[in-house]
Amino acid sequence: MTMEKFLPKRYGSEKGFTLVELMIVIAIIGILAAIALPQYNSYRRRAKAKSLIDYARACAMEQASFCQGNNTANQSTLQGLSSCTGSISLPSGENGTWTHGTTGCAGIRETATATIDGVSYTSTCSGAYNTNITCQLSP
Repeated sequence: MTMEKFLPKRYGSEKGFTLVELMIVIAIIGILAAIALPQYNSYRRRAKAKSLIDYARACAMEQASFCQGNNTANQSTLQGLSSCTGSISLPSGENGTWTHGTTGCAGIRETATATIDGVSYTSTCSGAYNTNITCQLSP
């Protein structure tokens, strides 16, 4: 007697997945998407906000460079430099604003602020004309 006699008969070609298996796969994909999409949006906003650092650093570096030849420059002279005026147009289409905290060549401090997708970001660069200018981005 062969083993085939005891095995159930197969009807036609039973290939593919059952409905339950497909529903489980769809549920797993849905759960992963629910976790991943908010993280992706956060990273995307933060990447857009990174350009704020470039604007604030350019302004602070321009002030530091100006102070190299004139380290007694006053606050209004430093804040009127070309890269530190007007509004900020980010590559992603949002507009930002400047906050000048510069008190002179020993106290260079520039802040660029923008709201990106409903979240406010601030980049602050500070230092002195004869030291390193450091920048940080905060949401």
